[in-house]
Amino acid sequence: VAIQSNGKIVVAGYSENGSNDFALVRYNANGSLDLSFDTDGKVTTPNGATNDVVSSVAIQSDGKILVAGKSDIIFALARYNTNGSLDLSFDTDGKVTLAIGNASWASSIAIQSDSKIVVAGISLNGSKYDFALARYNTNGSLDNTFDTDGKAICNISLYDNLFTAMAIQADGKIIASGIVITASSTVEN
Repeated sequence: VAIQSNGKIVVAGYSENGSNDFALVRYNANGSLDLSFDTDGKVTTPNGATNDVVSSVAIQSDGKILVAGKSDIIFALARYNTNGSLDLSFDTDGKVTLAIGNASWASSIAIQSDSKIVVAGISLNGSKYDFALARYNTNGSLDNTFDTDGKAICNISLYDNLFTAMAIQADGKIIASGIVITASSTVEN
C-alpha cells in the first residue's frame, strides 16, 4: 500500500485469472474506487510469465507508481503513470525484468533522493537463497555505478538469507532487513 501526495491510496498485489498478473487498485481518500485510474479504478498487467506477483509499491515525487515483485523466478518491476497506464518511458514498455542467480524475487522497492530506484529481494545461488539488491536509473536501465553491474548479492549465513524490507537513509545509504536462517531449511517462492 502507498499513499499519493493527493491522498489517493494505491494497493498493489496480483490478480489470478488463469495466471497471476500484476494488479493495482486506487482508492479516493474516502475509500471509494478512483474511477479516473484506468476508468474503473483497477489495472492488471501481465509481465509475460504465468506467475507475476507484486510484493512492494512506491510513489515517485512526480506521482508515478513503481511496483516490484517477481515474474516466475526473476525480479520484475513496472512503472505506471498517474492515470494507471504503463509508463512507456520506463524501458520502452513500462516493465523491466532481471535474473539474479538461478532464481530471484523482489520483495521491497524504494526511491532515492536522486530518483534512482533500489529493489531488494532474494537470489537463489546454487542450493540456497542470498540477499539481493539491484539499482535502476529512472529510465529503467540498470545503474552500473552500483557494484559495477547494477546488482549485488550478499551472503551472511551458510543457509538462506532473505531480504524482506528496505529503506533509504537521508544520506543515501540503503538499509535492508530480513531473515537469516541458521540451520538447513527449504524456502519456497
